[in-house]
Amino acid sequence: MNRHLRKTATAVLLASVLLGGAGCAVGFRVYDPGYGDYHVWGRHEESVFRIYLSGRHEPYRQFRSLDRDQQREYWKWRHEQPDADRR
Repeated sequence: MNRHLRKTATAVLLASVLLGGAGCAVGFRVYDPGYGDYHVWGRHEESVFRIYLSGRHEPYRQFRSLDRDQQREYWKWRHEQPDADRR
């Protein structure tokens, strides 16, 4: 591999790692079918989800790993919380 191609490949790899990490900090949108709305899953929602699991005495797991019924239970609980309108 020539020197120019190696530098380009390194720059692309570095940019994808840095931008990929920045995307995680911002969050992603999650659809709530029970209420027909979207929520941004970011740091705040992650901390609320951990509170939810703790209150149910359940070990931590990623929200995306829950089945649909478990996700619906979370969103039902979430809409009952005081800051539920924060998105």
